[in-house]
Amino acid sequence: MLKKNDIVKVEITDIGFGGEGIAKKDGYTLFIKNAAIGDVVMAKILKPNKNYAYAKIESFVKKSEIRQDAICPSFPKCGGCEIMHIKYKNQLEIKESIVKNNIYKITSYKEGDFEFYPIIPSPDECYYRNKAQIPVGIVNGNVQMGFFASKSHRIVPFDKCFISRKNINEIAKICLEFIKVNNLSIYNEETHKGVIRNIYIRDFNDSSFVCFVTNSKKKIPNVEFLAKELEKYNVTSIVQNINTNKSNVILGEKNITLWGEDYVLASLFDLKFKISTHSFFQVNTKQTENLYAKALEYADLNENDTVFDLYCGVGTITLTMAKKAGKVIGVEIVEDAIVNAKENAKMNGIENASFYAGDAFEVVNSLLKEGCKADVVVVDPPRKGCSEELLNLIETISPKRVVYVSCNSATLARDVEILKEKGYILKKLTPVDMFPNTTHVETVVLLQRQNT
Repeated sequence: MLKKNDIVKVEITDIGFGGEGIAKKDGYTLFIKNAAIGDVVMAKILKPNKNYAYAKIESFVKKSEIRQDAICPSFPKCGGCEIMHIKYKNQLEIKESIVKNNIYKITSYKEGDFEFYPIIPSPDECYYRNKAQIPVGIVNGNVQMGFFASKSHRIVPFDKCFISRKNINEIAKICLEFIKVNNLSIYNEETHKGVIRNIYIRDFNDSSFVCFVTNSKKKIPNVEFLAKELEKYNVTSIVQNINTNKSNVILGEKNITLWGEDYVLASLFDLKFKISTHSFFQVNTKQTENLYAKALEYADLNENDTVFDLYCGVGTITLTMAKKAGKVIGVEIVEDAIVNAKENAKMNGIENASFYAGDAFEVVNSLLKEGCKADVVVVDPPRKGCSEELLNLIETISPKRVVYVSCNSATLARDVEILKEKGYILKKLTPVDMFPNTTHVETVVLLQRQNT
């Protein structure tokens, strides 16, 4: 067995779910950060375990043909991008492989049992993120912003982030300077003292939004001066989010609107959406249209169909489907999101959409008791996937089709197998790359009720 600090020559043969290179040495598995398939490296053992070890590259014997120079000087110190050192074409192959491995290993489906379509590439490889939550801290005695190093809370300062929209980088610099000029104290995780925790920015073509996450209920002063500085970046809202909790959760529950509106406007297709601080919205705006177009295709709606969207957020998927369906019903547990969803339906002149705030199980059961039925159910859950209760609820609703949009193909595979036992058969699957330079991948699947 290999020991700590041993140096071995290995070839990288695979990429793991976290972007780490995988190699074998006499049957022993090594996980090596920032490696690419085809690299031959001298690897130093960092943390050996019984069946595997973590290692780092000491030197290259041969560099892989799929390797490229990362354009970001903070790579690989920053934990935001795991595979920026791999050419985009090969990033897509890796992501498609991750989805395939999860589906074929976790479910009972075999190749050929359903239609597996090629991954849809992102229109932009860089500067695509419309949202950034940027930690602020003291680094080497100076107030700095940055992102956390992988698996730590150590801030890696940056001048700009190469996957955030360019406006976000400029807005963040102005906000950081504002913090310094006004001598706003910086939050310390260990002492739980200080005010500023994060700068949170959302940027769209229509407008931009700035939020300071603070460990204080006291209003941030002099915001009107900041607003004037940010006018040229189309900022229409400056909000203060209060988070006095001793936790890693970024946002607290209370917001104070310091200047402008309490929301930001975004566009998808020919629709406009109001988005507030806590509301979910996909981070790659251009690619979101491709993602939702695929979901709409799989839903295969007509004017007689009723759709239940059980994680509707601000109504993005719900309202996209409203133009094809007879009736759409969105359910979401975040009340602010449902307020936005109702406003969005009204703003877009959509009258066949209804929205309900609350637990999906309770809301849907009430609707079923009132005689409401659904032909199609849409789910777009968080990374943990659907709860057992929600999967049982889908069985109770008994729609003809289920469209599942997933940001985690492992929990997707688990839920697909459970739904198979409930009579819903996987028919189509398409991966969608929403997050270039990371290992994250979205997947859209169509499940159809047996004998439908």
